[in-house]
Amino acid sequence: MADRSGNKNVSVIGLGEMGAALARVLLANGFSVTGWNRSAEKAERLKSEGLQFAATVLEAVTASPVVIACVSDYPTLTALLHGGDVAPAMSGKTLIQLTTRTPAEARSGAAWAEAANVACLEGAIQAYPMHIGTAEGSVLYSGSRTTFEAVRPILNALTGQVIHVGEQVGSAAALDFALAGTVVPGATMAFLQGAAICKAEGAPLDTFLAMIESSVIPGLLLSTLRASVPMIESHTYAYSGGGAPLDAWVPGLQMTLQAARDAGINPRWNEFVLEHLQRAVADGHGQGELAAIFEQLRQPAT
Repeated sequence: MADRSGNKNVSVIGLGEMGAALARVLLANGFSVTGWNRSAEKAERLKSEGLQFAATVLEAVTASPVVIACVSDYPTLTALLHGGDVAPAMSGKTLIQLTTRTPAEARSGAAWAEAANVACLEGAIQAYPMHIGTAEGSVLYSGSRTTFEAVRPILNALTGQVIHVGEQVGSAAALDFALAGTVVPGATMAFLQGAAICKAEGAPLDTFLAMIESSVIPGLLLSTLRASVPMIESHTYAYSGGGAPLDAWVPGLQMTLQAARDAGINPRWNEFVLEHLQRAVADGHGQGELAAIFEQLRQPAT
C-alpha cells in the first residue's frame, strides 16, 4: 500500500496553511513529498525545503502511492480527485482524506473510493497548524483498520496523537463536529460570557481562569460529563444524589441571568441556557440531571 514496504513518497493536495504544515512535517521526517496547490505561489517556501511541486493534480497523484488531501471543502475535493484523468490514476493508491466534511460526505467519498479501487482513510484534524508535528497535535481517523495500520508511519509523523475511532467511515467527521465544531466554540463562548460578567463587575479575570483550570474543569465539569454518558445511553436521567437536579439548577441560572442584565452585558447566552433547562423541567425532568436536556437536543427542529 505505502510505507510498510519502505516507500516514503507522499503527495499532498492542497498547500494552504494546514496543508503546508503537513507537507513541511513530512519533509522534516525524511519523506519525499510532491505537492499541488491551485495557487502555485503558496508552494514557493516549501520548494526551498525540498517539496517537488506538481503542475497538475494528475502529476501529483501519479508521483506517490499515498495521497493526502487537505483542501477547502468536500465539493472541491471531489472536483479535483473524482473525475477526469485523475480518478483512474488514483486506482490502487491510498487516500488520507483530511478535508473537513460532514459524515454524509465521508460516506459518499468512501463509496467513490471503493468503486475506484482506492484505499481511503478519513481523518479529522483536532489541532491548529502550529501543532502539526508535535505531541499536542491530534488527528482522528476512521475507516479500514488495515489501511490505518499500513500508513501509520505517515500518520505518526503528522501528529503525536494518532487515534483510530472505528471502521464506520463517518465517525471521524462526527467526532470532529462534536469536538472542534461544538465543544470548543461552545465552551469558549461560555468562558467569554463569564469573563464579561467578571469584567463588568471588576472581578479579576486571572482568578476566573485559574479557578476554571484548578477546580471547575477537573471537578464540576468533568464529573457532570462523565455522569451524562451512561444517562444518555440508558435514557434515564433521574437525580441520583451525585450532582444536582434541574429544579436546583434553574433558580441559580435565573440569578445568573439577572447578574448579566445588572452588569449591562448581552444576556442572550444566559437566556439560551436557562430556556433549555426550563423546557426540560416542563417535560417532567425537574428531578433529573442536566443530561436530561439531551432529549431536547436530539429532536429535529420544528
